[in-house]
Amino acid sequence: MGGRSGPDPAQPPPIAIRRALEQGWQAFRQAPGTLILFTLLMGGLIIVFQLTIRFSTANIVNDYGQTDPLAWAVSRLAVVAWILGFLWLVVGLLRGADAVLQNTRPRLRDLLRLEGRALLRTGGTLALELLVLGVIVRLAQASAWLLALLEPPLMALPLLAGIAAVVYVLTDQILSLPLCVLGGRGPLEAFRRGRTAIDPHWLQALGLTLLLGLVVLSGFLLPLVGLAASLPLAACIQVAAYRQLFVSGRQQQLRRRQPQPVQPQRNRP
Repeated sequence: MGGRSGPDPAQPPPIAIRRALEQGWQAFRQAPGTLILFTLLMGGLIIVFQLTIRFSTANIVNDYGQTDPLAWAVSRLAVVAWILGFLWLVVGLLRGADAVLQNTRPRLRDLLRLEGRALLRTGGTLALELLVLGVIVRLAQASAWLLALLEPPLMALPLLAGIAAVVYVLTDQILSLPLCVLGGRGPLEAFRRGRTAIDPHWLQALGLTLLLGLVVLSGFLLPLVGLAASLPLAACIQVAAYRQLFVSGRQQQLRRRQPQPVQPQRNRP
């Protein structure tokens, strides 16, 4: 009989939620002013773009039923700017969180620096996740509609299964954004690597997902000001968990694979 096999050195360790929370909080305390100011600036721009979208959309068709091309163009440009501002906020927060976790105080101009490739990777990753979630929701709705025709008492089952699948995907991809922003991975690679790392320890990742959700929801207790603090804190916790799996874990694997020096044997007299 073969001996018991040890842990796979290629498999990432489970997420230590308490350690991620403590490291994220300590990192946030190192540069709260810079992170909060950046969030306020980008959040203010996002609100301005959103108000522009609402105002211009309401004026696309005038009182005579004619389309105003200027209002239509402003509305489309505002949508693009809103998406760009949101991606800019995500990339800046993750980069700032990674900097403070490495004991480097980020500067506001560094967070505001526009990185086109990082924005494209982040947008592609979010679009891929939304596509997967959209397919799941549509399949659940179609299955519920079909069961409503055949077996009405069972129509709630596909909806419950769809909710469970959405929670599974959201938890599975909790680290996909740090993977694409900090790890330089493309959308498909970030999706795949995130799933590979999370699947063996899915319950720990679910706990991290719930923790991040509670941190963000707590920001709504104080509108705008609360979110300006809760979003950077959530980013610090998320990046701390990312570094556990993909930075510290990788360094440990490299140390394990390095050949150990051979100790010279002493000749006994």
